[in-house]
Order: sequence, then C-alpha cells, then structure tokens
Amino acid sequence: MAVMKDVAKLAGVSISTVSFVLNGTAKEHKVADKTAQKVLCAARDLGYQLNAPSVISPSQLTIALFFPSVSLSAEVNLFASAMERQIQQTGTPFNLLLCLYERGQLEMRIRNLAPSAYAAAIVVAESESDRNALEELPNTLPLILFNGTSRNFCSVSCQAEDSIRQAAQIISTKNYHNIVILSGVQPDCSEDDTLNQLMIILRQQGIPVSLQQCFSTENSYQGGAVAARRILNLAEKPELVITMNTTLAFGAIPLLARNGFIFTQQAELLSFGRMEDRNHLSNYIPSISFIGIPMSLIAEDCFTLALRLARGELKAAEHVRCQSNLMLNASFTI
Repeated sequence: MAVMKDVAKLAGVSISTVSFVLNGTAKEHKVADKTAQKVLCAARDLGYQLNAPSVISPSQLTIALFFPSVSLSAEVNLFASAMERQIQQTGTPFNLLLCLYERGQLEMRIRNLAPSAYAAAIVVAESESDRNALEELPNTLPLILFNGTSRNFCSVSCQAEDSIRQAAQIISTKNYHNIVILSGVQPDCSEDDTLNQLMIILRQQGIPVSLQQCFSTENSYQGGAVAARRILNLAEKPELVITMNTTLAFGAIPLLARNGFIFTQQAELLSFGRMEDRNHLSNYIPSISFIGIPMSLIAEDCFTLALRLARGELKAAEHVRCQSNLMLNASFTI
C-alpha cells in the first residue's frame, strides 16, 4: 500500500507538500499549480490510500473515492473531513482509497480497479460523458454517485429547485428583466443541469432569458474577470448578475468595482455556492446573496450509504436528496 512518502518520492517533492495538496490546502501554502498536478498524478499512479487519523488494520472496510484529477485540489479536504466525522459518529473506522481519473476516463478507471479492492465506492462524476458512462457499468457494483442522480446506483444529490423558485419570485417582484448569467466554459459540466433548471424557472415566472444573456467563461477567477469585461462593454448594463459558482463571482466583482460598476448600487448579484462558504460570503463586501449547496452534508450522506452498502444492508439503490438554502443580503429581499 502506497504511503505519503511514496507519493512525495515519485512527485519529487517534500512530504509536507504532498500533505498540503492532498488535504486541499495547496493554495493556502502557495504550492504552484504545476507542482500540485505532479502530486495528484503521483497519487493516482500509486493508488494512494487516504486514511483517517485512526489505527488502520487489514480487517477494516475500504471505501474507494473515484475523483477527477482536475478538481481534486479543491475537494479532497471535503471528503477527508466528512470521513472523519462519519468515523466519530459511528465508531466504525475504515480506509479511503483515492482513485483519480482524467475527465472522460471514469468508466475505464472503475473497470480497471478490481472490485475486491473496495467494499463500496463514492463516485464524483462532473461531466455528462462520465455520468452517462457510469450507467453502462454493471449495476451490481456498490457505487454511490456524489451530487448527482443515477438510474442504476445509489446517489446523493441536492434539490435546488425550491431555492431557485424563491429567488425567481423575488426577481419577478423586483421586475428585473435585464439579466446576465455567468457560467463555466465546459458545456457538459454538472452545473449545466442547474443552469437549465434556472432558465426554465425564470421563464415560468415570465422573466425572458435567452442564451445570449449567458456568458460562458473559464471556471476561474480569471474567467470571472473576462466575463466582467463583457459586462462593462454592454451598451445597457444588467440589473442582475447571476453566477453559477462563487469563483466566477469573486473574479468579476473587483474588476467591475474598479470600473465603477458596484454591486448592490448599480446591480444585484446572486450566486450559487457551497453552504460551507456562507460566513465568508455574508461578510464579503458586498455581501453576496447565494443559493447554498450543502456539499459537506452530501459527502457525509455518501459515506453513510457506502457503509450500508458495504455491510449488505441495502437491497436496492437508494437515493438521498439534500435541500439547498437561499441566503439573501438586505438589498435583495422584498
């Protein structure tokens, strides 16, 4: 079994650097993106097993985590923390086998790992192609889809429709019609499902939103800044900007402000985001109204299902839906 020292040796970095990357704190410790990618690739190649801080024995269950390598640096800490909480609550220690894969290669990665290597597996499938490929796998595999729905396997997802409808009613009451939506560049990213749902609900509320009002950009701070420039170049500025994640919002806000376009003064801002970021978002200037997705709860529920699957307690695929929350700043309320 590979340990952190092996990952460090293969990647040509220190053990502390490996720890920073695999625990999701690479940016805080100023680890270069190129270095972080080397660590992730080394962990993937070695099949590095991320264990909770408890005594590990061969008799313990192993839960696999299939995760896209391009997103790992931002999310490993989420699963490590959820794993620790699950162990504390249940008193059942287990191992976590980290299985990185390249986008579009999920099905192959799962097929290439012997089913005997894990008792159950949590699958993070961000792209439409990977989610579709997942459904082609034998439904006898003990898989749980994270933050999505599956026909054949267990899943834990977020029900954002109620929050979107509440937001749409406010938008309609405030008579906002000039709206711009900022979305990530990948056309098959999981956030597209939420975007489509958002547009459908806005139209149901009598708010016309066209594809021309959706600015696709890179999912990064720089992408948010690029979209901000497009907003500044509009002859008629929007009354409301909706961002499909807070990364785009944080990228757009400073550039717009430097050019005199200040949220809550010139326009309102609504973002989709993680509930775990609510304190930061509410204290941010300007305070950001957002639809919060409970990612930690989704991860914890995935581990709950994984342990039940591993113990043979589930006779059929079970689907859990967590609720989103609409968090509004004072200017966005009615």
